[in-house]
Amino acid sequence: MTGSDADGRYRGYDDAIHRAEGWTYYEYFSLWDTYRSQNQWLALTQPEVARDIARSVLAIDAQGGWLPRWGYANFETNIMTGDPVTPFLVDLWRFGALAGREAEAWAALRRNAFGMPPLNSRHAGRSGNASYLADGYVAYDRAYPSKGMDVDPHHGGSATLEYALADCALAQMADGLGHADDAAVLRERGRNWRKVWDPQVRDAETGFDGFPRPRAEGGQWYTPADGRYSPRSQHGFHEGTAWQYQWLAQQDVPGLVDAMHGREQAGRRLDAFFAYDALLQAPLTAARKAWVVGPYSYYNQYRYNPNNEPDLHAPWMYTLIGQPWKTATVVRAAQQLFTNAPNGVTGNDDLGTMSAWYLFSALGLYPAVPGSGQFLLHAPRFARAEVALGNGRTLRLQAPGADGRSLQYIQGVRVDGEPQQAVWLDWQRLQQGPTVRYQLTAQAPERGWGTAPADLPASYCAAPGSALE
Repeated sequence: MTGSDADGRYRGYDDAIHRAEGWTYYEYFSLWDTYRSQNQWLALTQPEVARDIARSVLAIDAQGGWLPRWGYANFETNIMTGDPVTPFLVDLWRFGALAGREAEAWAALRRNAFGMPPLNSRHAGRSGNASYLADGYVAYDRAYPSKGMDVDPHHGGSATLEYALADCALAQMADGLGHADDAAVLRERGRNWRKVWDPQVRDAETGFDGFPRPRAEGGQWYTPADGRYSPRSQHGFHEGTAWQYQWLAQQDVPGLVDAMHGREQAGRRLDAFFAYDALLQAPLTAARKAWVVGPYSYYNQYRYNPNNEPDLHAPWMYTLIGQPWKTATVVRAAQQLFTNAPNGVTGNDDLGTMSAWYLFSALGLYPAVPGSGQFLLHAPRFARAEVALGNGRTLRLQAPGADGRSLQYIQGVRVDGEPQQAVWLDWQRLQQGPTVRYQLTAQAPERGWGTAPADLPASYCAAPGSALE
């Protein structure tokens, strides 16, 4: 929301009065939520606002001494965990919102990724960096002192996954700005999700092996008092379980698929996660029955939680492993949770995150991989939509015969009349305002559009030489 007055004055994080001359200062940054969809929606449709938001975040760093996590007015609350400001700002860099301020942004992001705020700072920053930089994971320590509401070591499992995702995003910025040495280090750190992947963990009911698991200082796996670790428990994961957080490695799809014993097994695991067979049988109602229902029912769950952020991107994991028709099924089922009613947004809207998720899902494109600038394509809900891009251009989306209450799949895509076999469009192409035409079918095409390895985007932080088998 706007934080500056009519004359441009605002109170900064140093408690002094500053003036935003010729731009608007924004505040209230729920970054753990907004880095996943709302940030990209604003960048796509309101680039001037995105530029001022990026400038505001950098002003917080300059005036408060550190980048924010969850900034409330001119006060850092330290609510939520991980490192959300990094993918947030890297995406804004990718979308051009940091033009002219790249060096300032890089310096702030690098300091955040490679260090920790001083003890006398209100900011927590990456409070798990002591163990993460030394060992590659955030040690799970429930006694770690907090500067505010939340702190990363209390959620060591999920914080490790969030740091690795952020590192991979920042590696791409480093590469783009010519910082080759830092890019190499960050790219390798983008695979640190593997440091908390325990191949011995088994989900007894479904029979799947291998899940994220918190590790204590010294490297030992966290084990509860009864001696049995369950991937459905909340221990070490912020507002979720290992089942929901296992998909937060979209920067390294080949590595994740390998950890899940191949594409077939990864697909079967996604099927169990989404109750895929139930969605096929009752696409208009199954989501309310099979998925996590309560907006705060985070824990002891193994199914998809459409009400909360950690697995919002998970429907597109099907696309990233070459099964885009299944993404279409899941997204169409999820859309039934959004209604024209007082409770019509599933979960907490979280400063526009859930609304932006719905808009992307309904239009047929989604930014699933932070830092990549890629929007994955899926079957739209509407036959025709036009999106004003804020730069004088219009994105036109056409899907003749689209019906939001039936299952439909992409048979083919054309961009400005040319066939598009790849499952994504990048930011540079989208901001030019192309016409994207989807050819839909009622039959799930298990071979065809978007299913060949060449149709899929490369994972920036996959291990050298690895490929999706």
